[in-house]
Amino acid sequence: MNKTAMEVSPLTTKAPGRTTALLTALCLVSVVLFLGLTPFNTRGEPREAIVAYSMIQDGNWILPVNNGDEIAFKPPLLHWLVALLSTLSGHITEFTARLPSALAATAMIAATFRFFAHRHDKSVALLAALLTLTNFEVHRAAMTCRVDMLLSALIVMGLYDLYRWYERGLHGTPWAAWLCLAGAALTKGPVGIVLP
Repeated sequence: MNKTAMEVSPLTTKAPGRTTALLTALCLVSVVLFLGLTPFNTRGEPREAIVAYSMIQDGNWILPVNNGDEIAFKPPLLHWLVALLSTLSGHITEFTARLPSALAATAMIAATFRFFAHRHDKSVALLAALLTLTNFEVHRAAMTCRVDMLLSALIVMGLYDLYRWYERGLHGTPWAAWLCLAGAALTKGPVGIVLP
């Protein structure tokens, strides 16, 4: 019996749950630890954070007024998450504003591993998850206070569930897909449903 190096890798011989936990820890270490180290460095990050600040300050979580005179341009899911996490910590910081994107990326990478682990060899699933984590644009989006990572993660996880539904012969209701795509629409509007 001839085994390749990938087949005897310690990560691929563990149960999918343990490997998912290790991947999640790797994501958290490589992304979350660095979220608050740099100040907001684009126009978009503080623009999104100020909407969450307005929600907390005014108590208007549905149609928050941005800078006292204009209504927010985007649907509120990212702003709700930033406001919620910032309320838990006491105030909005670069870390709390970027945390929803980092958690969305972590969830997407774990979902990617789980999705492929059930359909292919676990080494293929691990490779897919690591390629996603090390992709420049995914990593960049995971470290910013923008809607891009949350939108991408919700669409990807929704598509995974729609594929599972297809594998079941379209029987039952793909509740997870509906929730993910509804979340994507609450993140950036109809593109979250139309695109998939």
